[in-house]
Amino acid sequence: MLTLSNLILNHYIFSNFGANMFNGISWNKPQQWHLDLSSDEITTQERIVSIVFFAGLTALCAQISFIVPWTPIPYTFQTFAVLATGVYLRRNDAFASGFLYLVMAAVGAPVLAEGGSQLFSDGRLIASGGYLLAFPLASALVAEGLQRSRDAGTPDLKAQMVCWILAMIPVYLFGTLWLAEFYELTFYNSFMIATYPFLIWDFGKIYILLYITTNVWTYSKDSADEA
Repeated sequence: MLTLSNLILNHYIFSNFGANMFNGISWNKPQQWHLDLSSDEITTQERIVSIVFFAGLTALCAQISFIVPWTPIPYTFQTFAVLATGVYLRRNDAFASGFLYLVMAAVGAPVLAEGGSQLFSDGRLIASGGYLLAFPLASALVAEGLQRSRDAGTPDLKAQMVCWILAMIPVYLFGTLWLAEFYELTFYNSFMIATYPFLIWDFGKIYILLYITTNVWTYSKDSADEA
């Protein structure tokens, strides 16, 4: 699948300009990549590439999907990428990455689940569009929670938990409301069909990410250097 993000990344990777980027990233210390990618020292060009990369990651994870009989919405790893965007990038960049993903879908790039390339059909937002439109906000909210931990120099479990949960509320709310409108269902029926079945799935992904961000990652470059 060739997307706009692939083209831009290839340009930077195979050019001399791109080869000199991200020199400030400690690639041998993955536990502190989030510090480097969200740092004030990262250049504008590096921020742009990071935004494009995570938009591409969301598109890639959307292709890992499967359909089940009890809901018209496919199970995907899309939300995992949306949340991961928030844990690595600063708030505005995380939002921009989610917005770029929506733009790619809107212009017809095959970035949606199962290679879908239509965010709108016959001038109408697709059935899962409510969930998709909330992605930039979800990434930004997660990024806010992680930034508080970075500012404190230690994992702030409470702040992270609050932001993880708050991040999913607009996804579920907008997604359920639009699906109800699209299929002319009650809010309750829409919730039971297209949101309730995903709660365990989504919170399983949140648990994995929360474990990594609080137990594996470092929030101090000094401690990472000592390790």
